Amino acid sequence: MPHKPERFTVEYLLTIRDNRPAEEHARDIAIEQTVEVPPDVIPQEHFEAEIPGRVESVQPVAGRSDQFRLAISYRCDITAWSVPQLLNVLYGNISLKDNIRIESLHLPDSLLRAFGGPRYGIEGLRSLTGVYGRPLACTAIKPMGLPTAELARIAGAFAAGGADLVKDDHGITDQAFHPFEERVARCQEAIEEANARSGRRTLYFPMISGSVVQIEKQARFAVRQGVRGVLLGPMLVGPDTMRYLSAEYNLAVMAHPALTGTAFHDREHGMSPAVLLGTLFRLIGADVSIFPNAGGRFHFTPGECAAIAGALREPLGELAATLPCPAGGMSLARVPELAASFGPDSVFLIGGDVLRRPDIEAGTRDFMDAIREGFGEELAAPAEPFVSACEWGGAERRQTLHDLLRFDDFTWQGRQREAYKASGTLPFSGVSRLELVGRHGEQTAFDVRYFEIEPGGYSSLEKHVHEHVIIGVRGRGVLSKNDREIPIGVHDIAYVGPLDAHQLRNTREEPFGFFCIVDRERDRPRPA
Repeated sequence: MPHKPERFTVEYLLTIRDNRPAEEHARDIAIEQTVEVPPDVIPQEHFEAEIPGRVESVQPVAGRSDQFRLAISYRCDITAWSVPQLLNVLYGNISLKDNIRIESLHLPDSLLRAFGGPRYGIEGLRSLTGVYGRPLACTAIKPMGLPTAELARIAGAFAAGGADLVKDDHGITDQAFHPFEERVARCQEAIEEANARSGRRTLYFPMISGSVVQIEKQARFAVRQGVRGVLLGPMLVGPDTMRYLSAEYNLAVMAHPALTGTAFHDREHGMSPAVLLGTLFRLIGADVSIFPNAGGRFHFTPGECAAIAGALREPLGELAATLPCPAGGMSLARVPELAASFGPDSVFLIGGDVLRRPDIEAGTRDFMDAIREGFGEELAAPAEPFVSACEWGGAERRQTLHDLLRFDDFTWQGRQREAYKASGTLPFSGVSRLELVGRHGEQTAFDVRYFEIEPGGYSSLEKHVHEHVIIGVRGRGVLSKNDREIPIGVHDIAYVGPLDAHQLRNTREEPFGFFCIVDRERDRPRPA
């Protein structure tokens, strides 16, 4: 028998407002979400290939004569394995109708693998922060309109008080009174200074928002500042933008629920909060999903909040679990309640109640004490530093600054030849390097290295956010950059831009040597 395409199932709640039977409504949904033509126009071969949606079941809701639960399945491949088309199949045209609500999703491993889920998840964020055994504490920099210096002061106070995560308010983006690059640089700097004093690992999550071009530029800038995570509104910038930034920039993502209320303010239409803020946000890469907790400024029920947390943490193929983050007007007095409701694998977000205190650092310490009182705390050893492609072998920085490095047959005074990078990383062959300037006590913002590739050797095929410049000084080689092959000879200068896929090869019979100039602080390479 021919292989049948894999399918996924959506459960809808249907509330009937006319006299048509539920089965007819179900058939209409199945067709509307796929082939979108009258039934008598659908080619027979489409039915044989099971391209239209298929009604799996129609079940009445107990105690309601006008409500039914519909299970409709769709071929996985009609999603084109893309986030926009998945959402289109789930709820595209029928979102324009009335009284149809998505209650749950049942996704096979093929779809889960295609979208990838959280890059870090619960365990990854615990590794980044070094905090185990208790909820992570998150605070928010606000209000919009403060000078950059004041926002940075608040960020530093939060970090000094011991908060694990410090995020921008979602309304703070790239306004003229606190522009993105200045704000992010100063806030990250303030948090790093607090971390250096305390030995902790507070993470900063700046808000990324704007046009497509701005978003990409902001992500690159944030990574180059040493930022490990970002705050995004998936419904503001587009759900696939979140998936892309998480995957492409190796960033932890905190998802904000702005604009999602249009999907579930009507309990008979839209999507359940557990589907959108839980399953879907997790599927497209949220490591933390913020949602309005019951009893705050918004109107979620305890049951809805529990369902969101369940969807974020329950087993879902091989996807990492996401940290639920109840928020929206929470206070320090409610920490015990949050602890009882959501347990240790969660994030507690309290902003205004800490900010209203005369001493923000002391208020943050009170927040931390309230969490530790219920859970205690385990702190892990420091994580690896966030620097560099082409690590320098883990050696300590050598204080061997020289005013002049004397050259002698492609060696330099006081500089030792080292391995190109750690074995077991990306594949390479026959490459060595010398760290010339930047790792020996110099106060530069850049590093100068000399690399040499043996005949037949090659560097890793990789990409990263940071830029670098290559200057040929010995022999000849080839730079593969995206889809181009660029010969490099002595005194030739080549530029590798952000996320350019690149590799250097030596196809000659003599060594190929080149200088590489790169930022001091830089992200790690990824396979291209």
